[in-house]
Amino acid sequence: MIIEPAGRDEFLALMVETYGESMSPVEFDWWFDRNPAGPRILNEARDDDGTPLGALAMSSFRMSQGLAAFAVHAVTTPRARGRGVFSTLELHNERVAAEAGASWALGFTNPMAGPILVGRVGWEDVTSLRIWVRPRRLRKRGRGALREAATAEPFSDRHSVSYDAHHIARDPAYLTWRYADSPRQYVRLEDGEGWAVVTHAVWHGFSSAVICEAVCGPSLIRRCVRAVDSDLAVAMVNPGEERTYLAAGFVPTPRTIRFIGKRLSDEAPELPKRREAWHFTLGDLDFF
Repeated sequence: MIIEPAGRDEFLALMVETYGESMSPVEFDWWFDRNPAGPRILNEARDDDGTPLGALAMSSFRMSQGLAAFAVHAVTTPRARGRGVFSTLELHNERVAAEAGASWALGFTNPMAGPILVGRVGWEDVTSLRIWVRPRRLRKRGRGALREAATAEPFSDRHSVSYDAHHIARDPAYLTWRYADSPRQYVRLEDGEGWAVVTHAVWHGFSSAVICEAVCGPSLIRRCVRAVDSDLAVAMVNPGEERTYLAAGFVPTPRTIRFIGKRLSDEAPELPKRREAWHFTLGDLDFF
């Protein structure tokens, strides 16, 4: 098996071949090459005859404790089954991330990758991140759109925010890259008290207003909901935010996201296992 850096076109072609769809080249360049926290970590495995077996990616983000590498896109072909391709690529990416200065590898995992990461390559469960929703329609339509124009203006120092819990550093460079420069469509709303970012996506078959950021009170969250033609609105609610979201009409659901991690060196800080030790939003996920 040969491990080597993967090119954009090869990676996207492998995603289409395996899953039938992929991000666009423009979206790839934005997510992987323009990330202000550092260069992409994207490697592929090939058989000895050159046949692609799979590819795995990580994205670096500056967090409150330092640099962290998040496991993002992964793809393996049927030919890779039973050969440890995913594990081999993952361990290789972790070494690259550690050499770049990352202390933790983190991930919002799924039922396919989670058992491998936790069961075979030393990751551990950290906490569960509960999803809250606000229903909007009696009948699911599964389609919708933004009702307001997407925001392209850069973020400024007044939008910077920090939290007591571990979080991705939200400075103007990160926020501008994540939302204003994105080929995806986001709407930034502001009032005298704060600001918020919302987008439209299909979530589990529902046309959804996705609350990506909400540094504000319930009135602005309600504006975010109205800014999208949708079946429902979804948000990740952190400890201490429950009353704000309840006042905006949201309720907790049984759905959670499994958050996992791994220390990349003996000197790395321990991963706290308490939900209140972490602050995340749906904008921190790579698929919204």
